[in-house]
Amino acid sequence: MSATHPSPCDVVLWTTPDGLVLERGGVLPEVRLRYQTYGSLNARRDNAILIFHALTGSAHLAGRYRKEVWAELSPLEQAFGHQGWWDRLVGPGKLFDTRRHYVICANHLGSCYGSTGPLSIDPRHGHPYGPKFPMVTVGDLARVQARLLDHLGVETAMLVGGSLGGMVALEFALAFPSRSRQLIVMAAPARHGPWARAWNRLAREAIRLDPGYHGGRYRKQPGGLALARSIATLSYRAAASFEQRWASEPAQGEAYLLRQGSHFLHRFDANSYLTLSQTMDSHDVGRGRGGLAKALARLKSPALFIGINSDLLYPSAEVADAARMAGAAFALLDSVHGHDAFLLEDTQVAVLVNEFLG
Repeated sequence: MSATHPSPCDVVLWTTPDGLVLERGGVLPEVRLRYQTYGSLNARRDNAILIFHALTGSAHLAGRYRKEVWAELSPLEQAFGHQGWWDRLVGPGKLFDTRRHYVICANHLGSCYGSTGPLSIDPRHGHPYGPKFPMVTVGDLARVQARLLDHLGVETAMLVGGSLGGMVALEFALAFPSRSRQLIVMAAPARHGPWARAWNRLAREAIRLDPGYHGGRYRKQPGGLALARSIATLSYRAAASFEQRWASEPAQGEAYLLRQGSHFLHRFDANSYLTLSQTMDSHDVGRGRGGLAKALARLKSPALFIGINSDLLYPSAEVADAARMAGAAFALLDSVHGHDAFLLEDTQVAVLVNEFLG
């Protein structure tokens, strides 16, 4: 597909009677994944790059939709926007060059942008899962995307991800070592610790305590979702970023947070937010592998871990520790913008990744 005019694709990866048995014991009788690809797989099948999106991202990685494609998207997908979320780094002649690479991005299991999640119909009774959607782990997300590579005929890939996407990329590399050619983890730890979990808990409480949530059976998105997003946005930025932008008008920083929450009501789903927030909290690559040090020592593929010096959510020291235990390269992204810098500092990201790739 063209990076300029992508088209979303859907594939059913599991169906009844067996379905997908999840790590925490639930079962999904059907798993559908929404994905987009850019460029072409070469004859050696060794030019694929699998990019994992962050918590509220989508498969719409790059490019702009054609009018006829746009008309077929769900209202939430339309609210996400025409432009791909990493368009400045993916495309012909860009960091992830689609003239040479086959770039893949899929919407995570549990999300609301086309993949199976709380908005999907449970085929066992014909109603949306809603709050009954089972808990999924980062390991489940990685396993589903490994099945997608099978479907696409891809044997190995470079794995790239930031935030939740970085967690899934790291888990994928450890769970499927023979399929990881190279690994790039941005602004993501090896374990979702108590500080990050506390931020997530506050955001979930904002949703669940909203009377409009109705136990997850709401008719319109509850206002608590807006507050959850505002809380999360505060953790995604840094004090220096607010000072740089709103020092002369401090109240505008507060207004910015509220606007972020208000806009989010139109482009995401509350139950999906709860699902993926809990998924992040499940992240611990040391679980079942003898602890973090032993798990990361098993990492076979060349790897780069990128930390951000102003990241409040996942401090750079935490990312550097993961790189040290993995015997991997570590690079520091210098920015005032906090955790979101991996999405904002395109030039620095490109320089650091190119240095790693040589």
